[in-house]
Amino acid sequence: MKSLLTALAKFQQECPAVEKGKDNPFFKSKYAGLDAIQYVIQPVLSKHGLVVTQCNINTDSGLFVETRVYHADSEDKYISSIFPIIIQKNTAQDYGSAVSYAKRYSLTGVLNVRVVDESDDDGNTASVQHAQVEKKVAPIVKKVAVKLPELVEGTDIFFVVQKAMKEGQTTIERLKTKYILSKDVEAKLTK
Repeated sequence: MKSLLTALAKFQQECPAVEKGKDNPFFKSKYAGLDAIQYVIQPVLSKHGLVVTQCNINTDSGLFVETRVYHADSEDKYISSIFPIIIQKNTAQDYGSAVSYAKRYSLTGVLNVRVVDESDDDGNTASVQHAQVEKKVAPIVKKVAVKLPELVEGTDIFFVVQKAMKEGQTTIERLKTKYILSKDVEAKLTK
């Protein structure tokens, strides 16, 4: 366990803050997307031999995301965080959003990753001096180029998306913002 905690301490010293780069129009706020968080933390995790897994679990108490952090030298020892998946509507899109939300908060919580909003001017950002120190201590990733995952026919997510398309809960245009769609997959989804 000591090697896990030592690696985690080094990770926390070196990990840059993640900027809240996505807009939530419903709450008129910003948040850090899961892709941006993963992009920022992955190189530092790897450098220190840390591995993260995130699984959805179903218990009598409900649905949860369990985030585990392992160290390559610690065998079966890990630290974990469990975060509830709270679904408002019974749709594939709402489920996906709830899982993403739970993964973001579980991941940043267990790793103690700082998530900041550089545009937040509450109290004039405390002071200019504080802002200068923040930039020296933890560089903020502003724009992250993220490669979208490919939607592959026959996978579980394909069937969820296909059902959502048939029920009118999503559109091809919306899917193209989340996945790479081949012409064959697009054709099968629009049948």
